Amino acid sequence: MAGRMTPDRKTVEFDFLDVAGGTQYGHMDHAVFTMIDANRHTEDWTCMMPGDKPVHAHYELQRTR
Repeated sequence: MAGRMTPDRKTVEFDFLDVAGGTQYGHMDHAVFTMIDANRHTEDWTCMMPGDKPVHAHYELQRTR
């Protein structure tokens, strides 16, 4: 995967670049990490399943105290 950061440095985005081996069982295609503040961030993931069927996952994470 190849990553890039937004100019405000709050979001890192990764895109599928290449794979060694096959993708017959699917592959991770895209991921986005967004920093909301020092204690919270979100993650958005896209996995491409066989037949190019996307599966999305969204997480909202918070640091425990």
